[in-house]
Amino acid sequence: MDSELPKRLHAEGAEPQCDKINKCARMSILTDLANGVKSEYTEVKRDPLFAKIIAIHENRLHFSAKLVHSFMTRQLVTAKKHELWFVFARRPLRFSLQEFHAVTGLKCVADGNSDETNWVDDGGFWSTMLKTHGKISFETIRKKHLQEANTWTRVDRLRLVYLCVGFFVTISLIVLRTNGNSIETLVVLLSLV
Repeated sequence: MDSELPKRLHAEGAEPQCDKINKCARMSILTDLANGVKSEYTEVKRDPLFAKIIAIHENRLHFSAKLVHSFMTRQLVTAKKHELWFVFARRPLRFSLQEFHAVTGLKCVADGNSDETNWVDDGGFWSTMLKTHGKISFETIRKKHLQEANTWTRVDRLRLVYLCVGFFVTISLIVLRTNGNSIETLVVLLSLV
C-alpha cells in the first residue's frame, strides 16, 4: 500500500522528533468567565460563531498534542489546497474542509459581508483592553480584568468573553504558523478535540 501513496512530507523514520509541545493554548479562562460573568458567558455560548469553540471546552474534548504532532509529521504532499492527508497505520487518512464542517458545524466559506474598519482610540472597552503599555494575556485578564468586570457595563462584559475566545483561536493559529503549519492544520487540531 505504501508504494501507492503520494510522497510524504518527511521520509518514514526521518520524522522530526518533538522535545516540547506547546501547552499554552489552554481554555481554562473560559471556566473563570463562566463563573465571573455568567449571563454574558451564556449569551456568547448561544452565538453560533462561538458556540462550537466553547463546546470544545465544556465537553472537555482536549486534544493530545503528541497525537497531533504525530499526524503532522506523517503528512502527505498533495496539490489540493483545502485537504490534508496523513499516513496512519500505513494507510492514507484525509481531512478536508468538508470533514471540518461535518465535525464542527462551522462555516467553511467566506460570506463576503466583512467590512474592515480602522480601529479608533475612543477611550472605550477595546481602547482600554488593546492599548496597554504591558502585554495583555490570559493571566492579566484573570487577575485584573475579571475582578473588575462586575463594575463594567453588560456590553463590556460580553466583549471580555468574546476577547478570551478570540485569544484562544489566535494563539492556536500563531502556534501553527510558528511551527510551519498552514491554516488547514487548525482544521485537524479542532477535529481531534
